[in-house]
Amino acid sequence: MRFRIVSDADQETGLHDISDEINRSPMDDFFVHRQYDDLGISIGVVLMGRDPGWNFQQRISFSKKENKLYMDLMFDWHSMVGAKHSARKRIVAEKMITEIPQIIAKKRFKDFDLPRFSSDLREWFEVHGWINPEFPEVIS
Repeated sequence: MRFRIVSDADQETGLHDISDEINRSPMDDFFVHRQYDDLGISIGVVLMGRDPGWNFQQRISFSKKENKLYMDLMFDWHSMVGAKHSARKRIVAEKMITEIPQIIAKKRFKDFDLPRFSSDLREWFEVHGWINPEFPEVIS
């Protein structure tokens, strides 16, 4: 499965640094040989951290032509600006582990192995030290 992370954020939120760090790891290599459904769905995630005055809204869409699920994960601008890099990493990891499976579940893709995907996503963040194993499991 192709799994890409990018950011659309004000510089002071640090989300560009976070997405760069994920992509240097790289997360996509971890997922590229894993298959969670018969259709080969890809996922694209945008880490959104813009000044609240702009009133950005979360976008979630599925392109049948590309067979790709696009989603924004919205971060509280004030919290991200005030956080240290290590805290930002934890916030991003926890939001991804919590929200991405929920978004996928709402789309109800036929035969998508959501429990295995959720477990693999969590494993990636645990192995790379972004979250502690004590972070509660998400039930989808």
